[in-house]
Amino acid sequence: MTVNPTPFVGTEEEKQRIANAVPKQAPAQPKKARKLLVTSLNIRDGEPRKGHAAIPYGNLALELMGKQTGAFEPVFDNDIDMFLPQNLQQFDAVFFNNTVGVLFEDAERQQALMDFVTGGKGLVGIHAAGATFCQYPRYDQWPAFGEMLGGYENGGHPWGIDDTITIRVEDRSSALTRMFQEEDFDIQDEVFQFKDHYSREKLHVLLRINTDKTDTGPNRRILPDRRADMDLAMSWIRQHGQGRVFYSSFGHNPKLYWDERILQHFLAGTQYALGDLAADATPSAPLKP
Repeated sequence: MTVNPTPFVGTEEEKQRIANAVPKQAPAQPKKARKLLVTSLNIRDGEPRKGHAAIPYGNLALELMGKQTGAFEPVFDNDIDMFLPQNLQQFDAVFFNNTVGVLFEDAERQQALMDFVTGGKGLVGIHAAGATFCQYPRYDQWPAFGEMLGGYENGGHPWGIDDTITIRVEDRSSALTRMFQEEDFDIQDEVFQFKDHYSREKLHVLLRINTDKTDTGPNRRILPDRRADMDLAMSWIRQHGQGRVFYSSFGHNPKLYWDERILQHFLAGTQYALGDLAADATPSAPLKP
């Protein structure tokens, strides 16, 4: 495991709470030793910048998760040369932990990442990964990535980390949602909404916002596309070529990294992307109006 490029900066109490919440056992036995590339790179106008405050919390959770469950060995590295074909091939999946912006624009690295996933490997995106390889006010720098991930965030945040939202567990039979005991649960986190490339014809939705139990008033600035169908997914999986993709909009609020359910959800999603946890990725039916 490499040295974490974003060392933990929280309190000792927070560190202990994360350690206590990390799953002690993986939901699936790895088919082989798994290696996970974790990047938290944030780029604006071509230059690195400080990213989300939750990044070191997420990295610590992944570090402890790998140690305690043996599900994967995390390799933390923000060097874009890790995406060169000869370097990327050593990994089983790539984990985008709150990445933001156009991380690289050269065709070789982009093609390597695309070939990596379509060829049978995995991609995990957490929260701001939905704003990766796009840069406000443009959202088309690399459309193929948005399609692979399942959507680009291009509508702001109707709810922030201090707002309570009600989550509906849409697929209660999935191995990726077994940790949620109730059909609906409340949580606080910033929410992305998606427009470009987002379609239930391509996604298997696991969790979504229950808009019947969540404030959706005009002050929430919900995109016209999403207000029309009230389809605000929070987690999904999909197959891309021979590979597997797991995305969750959760992960902006540092407090979620000591929520046992969320960490179990992230672990299950990561194991799905790695190819160790089977799950139905059949595209979801449209929401009924």
